[in-house]
Amino acid sequence: MATIELGGVNLDVTGIVSQLMQVESAPLTKLQKEASDYNSRISELGRLKSAMSDLQTSMGNLNSLSKFEQYAVTTSQTEGNESFSVTTDEQASAGIFDVEVLNLARSNKYGTSTGFPDLNSKTFAQLNIDNGTNYDGDLNISDGTNNFDININDKTLFGVRDAINEAAASGNVGVSASIVAESENSFHLVLTATQTGEANKIQLTGEGYTQLGLNETQIALDASVKIDGLYELSSPTNTITDAISGVDLNLLKPSPKDDNGDFIPSELKITRDNAAVANSIQEFVNSYNSLQSSIKIWETGSLKGDSVLRSIKNSMRGVLNSSSETGTFNYLSEIGVTSDSKTGALSLNKTTLDKAIAADYEAVSKLFATEDKGVAYRMEAVMEEYTKYDGLIKSKEDSLRSQVRRNGNEQERVEARLSLKEAAYKKQFSALDGLIGQMSSTSQALTGQLANLPGFV
Repeated sequence: MATIELGGVNLDVTGIVSQLMQVESAPLTKLQKEASDYNSRISELGRLKSAMSDLQTSMGNLNSLSKFEQYAVTTSQTEGNESFSVTTDEQASAGIFDVEVLNLARSNKYGTSTGFPDLNSKTFAQLNIDNGTNYDGDLNISDGTNNFDININDKTLFGVRDAINEAAASGNVGVSASIVAESENSFHLVLTATQTGEANKIQLTGEGYTQLGLNETQIALDASVKIDGLYELSSPTNTITDAISGVDLNLLKPSPKDDNGDFIPSELKITRDNAAVANSIQEFVNSYNSLQSSIKIWETGSLKGDSVLRSIKNSMRGVLNSSSETGTFNYLSEIGVTSDSKTGALSLNKTTLDKAIAADYEAVSKLFATEDKGVAYRMEAVMEEYTKYDGLIKSKEDSLRSQVRRNGNEQERVEARLSLKEAAYKKQFSALDGLIGQMSSTSQALTGQLANLPGFV
């Protein structure tokens, strides 16, 4: 450390003040350590909340009875040549069905029968003159629900297209117009219904309809399927909803036909997806164990002795050790999920679980998901109590952040006092250095005078 030379002597003012300030700074050092501890606890609480949220996520398919209604779907269709795909919901039931896709839904189309050679330079009024016709140009277009009117005489073919699209958009009419180039000198106007199905077919009236020479080029069709060779159902779209309870058929193309021209049905088999349920239970076990391991680490770190950790552990243990009182299975151990008495970690016996699911699927679902009683339902409630926006962890974090702010304010006050104290020490020791210098000069002068006295040794 550098020294300051004052009054002709080497009094280490800076070193002396520095040592004194180390003693004086003890309260500030204590406050800084406390702030570091507070921030570490806040950080660990954030990780705790994240780990608990992971456990919540793992119970996503276990905490309500409807989530247990998972089904596996298989069909006899050849891969890559499917006529339909399938989605199911909780209303589905196991069963086997024959499905024939008779036809897909199709949109309605109209097009001009003859091509127009000039797109931009001539309006239809001018074309009327060229052709010796006298159309009034009025055109009404409807989709069966909404409609609009335009007049085509003051427009070119491009103008007609744009006017139709603008009016359809503003009037919420399900029609779009486009231009198809048949050749360099032949252009057709094409109108397409934006929705499939017979109910959404295009309706045209007015002299502008005749003037354009519009003809129906594609009829509107509803999609149709036959179930078990008996029940024929239709839909304006290519999704058949609830033809089978809880099952949506997404139609891709008509079913293949045999040599006689008859449709060949595909077998649709719906079974409970036991494997998906078992995987969900394994995921729950894994996430629970991960949280338990993390809690053990936090108990030896910044959160050592924290009441929140103790409360969480006790709450989770309470859920696992108490009966669900839901029927055939009331404890996790009865379906193969057991807890280590020393570590608290869960383990899953897959064979026992598979047997339980096969024996009584509904009882397994009730064990986890019965409202107010099921293991996952109650565990979810525990996690929510701590992790929600105004939950117990948030309250703890807010309390610690408040302590950090108070600590910061106290540090500022202590630093201000230390700054004044350091300035005072520097002033005092600088004055002392000057005084010592003066005393040294006086001593040297007296010594010289005494040396000149007779008989002085």
